[in-house]
Amino acid sequence: MGLIRVPITLEGRKRKLNVTALVDTGASMTVVPRAIASRLKLAKFKTMAVQMADGRTSRLPVSTVIVRLDGRAVPSSVFVVPTGEVLLGAETLELLNVSVDPKRRRLKMGKHFALKAA
Repeated sequence: MGLIRVPITLEGRKRKLNVTALVDTGASMTVVPRAIASRLKLAKFKTMAVQMADGRTSRLPVSTVIVRLDGRAVPSSVFVVPTGEVLLGAETLELLNVSVDPKRRRLKMGKHFALKAA
């Protein structure tokens, strides 16, 4: 498929940061390195056991950020990891209503719909 990287903005309570994120549909949640979490002053609200891509299990802090992509914004839970790059995970992509076009190596923006209550 190839790698897809996209510019996003991460917002904490008082700070925001423009970064490039690797789209990772194999990651359930978005991943943020500790250095970026520190710059955004993200607060840990819990710790979760996570199975890493190599099969290891680790306990990681979880924080919340606002993720902005192409005019869309959603609050998203993120795993904070010691090092690495920002990974835009499946849960955040779904909240943004964005899918991956692997053939063209780009993101497709879905339409938002509302249902009429009976």
